[in-house]
Amino acid sequence: MATSDSRVWDRSRWQPWLRALLAGPCAFALTALILAVMPFWIPKGSGGVDHIAFPLFFMPAIWGVIFFYALLDRSLGRVAITMTVIAVIHAIALRGMIAG
Repeated sequence: MATSDSRVWDRSRWQPWLRALLAGPCAFALTALILAVMPFWIPKGSGGVDHIAFPLFFMPAIWGVIFFYALLDRSLGRVAITMTVIAVIHAIALRGMIAG
């Protein structure tokens, strides 16, 4: 009689939780990071002021794209790698903004 080992990592059991983590808090944190860096890559207005309205206006669209990508892509690894690469690029840009 075969017994199941409860210590074995069951991929199908953790997949919904990992997808929820990527689509929930990780998507929100990535959206906040993108919004923080957005004045860096949006050109200045005619008055020389960074556009503050653009990040607020595009926030639902950015969050929606990240959220639905994390939910609908078949590969959790691809979602995690894509979100990590985007986060690293924006973290480097944020560091450049803060450092001057």
